[in-house]
Amino acid sequence: MKKRYLILFTVLICLSIKGQSVTEISRDWTSFVQSIEVQTDTEKKFKVIASVRVETDDDKGRAGIWARVDNKSNEGRGFFDNMGDRLITSNKWKSYAVEGVIDSKSEKINIGVICYNNGKFYFDKFELYIEDNKGEFQPIKLENTSFENEAINNVIPGWDSGIGRAKITKVREFTFNSNTDAVDGTYSILVEGSGITKKTGSTEGLIPNIGIFLFILYFLIFTLSLMTYLKSIKGNRWSKIGSFGFKFSFVYFLLMIFFQNNGAYPFWGKYVMKYPTELLHKFIPWVGKNILQLPYNITTFTNGSGDTTYDYVIMLVIFVIAVLSAITWSIIDRKQRDYERLYYWLTTAIRYYVGLMLISYGMVKVIQLQFSEPNFYRLLQPYGESSPMGLAWTFLGFSEGYNLFMGIAEVLAGLLLFRRTLTFAAVITLMTTMNVMAVNYFFDVPVKILSTHLVLMTLFLLSRDIKQVMQFLVTNNPVKKLTIIKRPKLKKWFSISLTVLKVLIITHALGYGFYNALDMKKLYGRSNAPKPELYGVYKVTNYVINNDTITNYKNDKLWKNIFFEKEGTVKIETMNEKNISYKIEIDSTTKKMKFSPKGTSDSFDFNYTKTDTNLDFNFIFKNDTIFAETKRMNEDALLLINRGFHWISEYPYNR
Repeated sequence: MKKRYLILFTVLICLSIKGQSVTEISRDWTSFVQSIEVQTDTEKKFKVIASVRVETDDDKGRAGIWARVDNKSNEGRGFFDNMGDRLITSNKWKSYAVEGVIDSKSEKINIGVICYNNGKFYFDKFELYIEDNKGEFQPIKLENTSFENEAINNVIPGWDSGIGRAKITKVREFTFNSNTDAVDGTYSILVEGSGITKKTGSTEGLIPNIGIFLFILYFLIFTLSLMTYLKSIKGNRWSKIGSFGFKFSFVYFLLMIFFQNNGAYPFWGKYVMKYPTELLHKFIPWVGKNILQLPYNITTFTNGSGDTTYDYVIMLVIFVIAVLSAITWSIIDRKQRDYERLYYWLTTAIRYYVGLMLISYGMVKVIQLQFSEPNFYRLLQPYGESSPMGLAWTFLGFSEGYNLFMGIAEVLAGLLLFRRTLTFAAVITLMTTMNVMAVNYFFDVPVKILSTHLVLMTLFLLSRDIKQVMQFLVTNNPVKKLTIIKRPKLKKWFSISLTVLKVLIITHALGYGFYNALDMKKLYGRSNAPKPELYGVYKVTNYVINNDTITNYKNDKLWKNIFFEKEGTVKIETMNEKNISYKIEIDSTTKKMKFSPKGTSDSFDFNYTKTDTNLDFNFIFKNDTIFAETKRMNEDALLLINRGFHWISEYPYNR
């Protein structure tokens, strides 16, 4: 009987541990949370109140309280506010509130705190109130609201570390302890952050030598692939070194093309890779956790960034597979050294991959879509506040002519699709891809993996004739001839089919690609996209809240600039340099706009009057009555816009 109880107890402990899995990570912020189930048939307001104070010497050290409403399954996202635009830095105890709404979709309210960077963050006296049917706020019972039950080993009774139950996250840079500096009762909770740097939580912070490792990896890929041409072809027989290099290259480059296609081949990602990608999203995180023992879980996949941990692990896995395959292939196939047919298909795959990729990138430069003209926000942003990537995009996007030049250079990679122009095209493409790679590395653009492989693949193609190319460029000796990759004998019907397929691919890449790029420019190009009725930048000249004129230039409530640039959206820059985006619906007849903060169900009506040079408005937001006057800025008054082009300059005009 005792044995049965012991087994049952062990099972319960295991289930409890599994139900509340603990993950230890490294990052520059932390949080703790308490969840309360709610149910209502009507929309009701709620508010969370807590006392907070902050002690920090870190310029980025700050804290806040937050509330998130989780809706029922398939009911979308509910209210969320983490005080992101009004975070707390005061070292005096003050009471702060977050107000939101729940409705019939709501399932539970999550309330908690958030702390950023180094410092001591004190919290006490949490309160939650929800409206009753009479519109009066009623207190809701919470656990350990004043933290009188002391924290033990970083565990706060009644609260979970992280942002949700069953996902307990311990951040190694932060500790949770009880403290006698309190406003209600004996204790408060002290969250202390220390040892946090700008690299904390990043891959570089967790794996400091990642750069050296990647350099070695790329060097090995480069060396092994170019071994293909080291005494490789002698008649129909290849040297052992050359055949090993070819086997590695065959497996590595084909797998990279297959798994990291990036839209080079038509319909590849949508159809061919749909299910393999789903499998990779399970397999690669498993490799990262169980084989590589990464200090964090892979949860982010390829997105606008192609340099995610997920992408690097794929590259490493493909490299290992290629090396093992080349070794196994060499052991099994000791006598066979004629790989001309396979070499043709490998170079064909690479030629089309690089060529189609650069045609695609070139098209969006020819019509200036990738690097669009600097928008209002960029034009008014100080240089020092832009990211390296943002600076590069502004520089490259300023000149339509330079975009056209870059685009034509990249489209010329289409010559790779023809075997007779391969060497000429590879020389041009190598210069183009190396420039792209340099921009990506030195301006921190997250397309480093792709651009590096475009260079490696181009070098692989060019190295076949590198001796003749160098002879032509640096000596006076005549070049007899360039080699042409021999096409294997194919059945007539198959040969005709390949020709037809080639014509279709080129037509799709050039014809449909250009048409699609033009269509996209109509929607997203700054000069061509539909402009809203209030298009322009409006500088706030007078701001009044509840009949009090606001003059504090760092006030987070005071709007500095209003950007109307795209249909359906507006961007607000506050005086403390925060940026907030809203969705808007304009009714020009009644002179009203509906402002909806992105990511929340909250909204307010914005009444305005407009002249050619001014925009005055008023609205009510969170019980504050706000009135403001603005003056429309003249875009042409900006030097970057009006300087123009000059054939003759007696002196440099460097401002």
